[in-house]
Amino acid sequence: MTENAGSRHVLGGGFQKDTAAGGSTATSLPQQQSARVPGAWPTVSIPDSWPEYGSPEFYAADPFGPEKRFSVFVAAEQWRVQGQALEELDDVDWYVHVFGDARRLASQILAATNRIRGFQEIREARQVKREPHQLQATPGWPPIQVPGAPGTYLTYIDERGMAA
Repeated sequence: MTENAGSRHVLGGGFQKDTAAGGSTATSLPQQQSARVPGAWPTVSIPDSWPEYGSPEFYAADPFGPEKRFSVFVAAEQWRVQGQALEELDDVDWYVHVFGDARRLASQILAATNRIRGFQEIREARQVKREPHQLQATPGWPPIQVPGAPGTYLTYIDERGMAA
């Protein structure tokens, strides 16, 4: 067994067996797999089409099918290429690529701030106590029920028509 110089992790070839007292007694080796013969490797066929990673077709595909495995491989390769391309950008271009246009980002932040300010103004306006207003019927609208007086309604009466 060797000890890693950077940390206190012990590296060994086997697994330690623990006793009931909490100590380790012997090292057991993991089960060995049978050796593979170089000529016995399976041939991998590249599928003609495969579902896009994360699409509904991807989730409906056979989990062990070559199409699903190939779409995972393609997505991993695209992620690697994108990360490699981002590493080659200078700082300004990296921020533009990752965060987009600064004016658009600033306008989104400003719009969110204005919405918050609007909510605060509404909350403050609700806290102001006002005198109750006089109910008044409006022409063309149905009668208004008077609160606190069941069966009492205000109906619009055209006073100009009655004067004629």
